[in-house]
Order: sequence, then C-alpha cells, then structure tokens
Amino acid sequence: MWQRYQTLLLAVATLLVASLFWCNIANVLQADGSVEHIAYTSRPVFKIWLVLLTVLHVLALGGYKWRMKQIRVVIFTAIVTLGFQLWLLVYYFQTRDSQIMSWTALFPLLACALDVYAARNILMDEFLVQSAKGVQRSKRKKKEQK
Repeated sequence: MWQRYQTLLLAVATLLVASLFWCNIANVLQADGSVEHIAYTSRPVFKIWLVLLTVLHVLALGGYKWRMKQIRVVIFTAIVTLGFQLWLLVYYFQTRDSQIMSWTALFPLLACALDVYAARNILMDEFLVQSAKGVQRSKRKKKEQK
C-alpha cells in the first residue's frame, strides 16, 4: 500500500483535511484589543463539510486494491474539496470586514491539488498494469500457436 506514490499523496491530503478540526478559520479583533478565535468546528456547516471530506479521503486512501473505484472516489473527493474551498471563499467575502481569515483556509485547495495529482498517478498505474497484462496475453497466445 505505502509503496505507491499516490497513496502518500492521499495520506497527506487526508491529514490536511483532518487537521482542520483543530485549526481556526478566522480571528476577530475585539473592541477591547483581545482576539477571538473562530474554529472550523464552531460552525455546524463547516463541521459537516469536514466530516464528509475526512470520510471521503479515508475511503480513497483505503481503496488501493481497486484502482478504478479508487480513481472515482478520489475525483469525487477532489470535487467536494473544491466545493468546500468555494464555500470558504464565500464565507471570506461575507465576513472580510470583521474577520481576518487564517492561512489554514487554503488547506482544502492544497488537498484538492494533491487529490487530482493522486488520481492522475492512479490512472497511470492502472494503464501500466493493463499494458503488462496485454503483453502477458500476447506472449501466451504466441506460445499456444507454436
């Protein structure tokens, strides 16, 4: 499982998304000079997104034995992760006057890029396996013909 480069990419993307459970999405400067931290888990919508994304990433990570299904899950996960990033962008534009967004708001974008790159590598791996099977079939046919 860990010999494949795409598994490492998916593991890093999973860790990025899962780390958002303990990160702050924004900071609010109060009138008295104190700073209030707003966590991702303090908003129910963000908590639902994070649970969904973490589950999808774990499913994609665990599907290494079935490459074609893994590709589908990884692509779907990348699309959902991009949707979460767009949701964060909307949240930013709604609250940009009152809040300072954290740099962790870019983690979903990075996870999406890793997912796309992992899907590409899984597809190349599948093509390699299929071409090797084709070569084996052609060798068997030549032996049978002799």
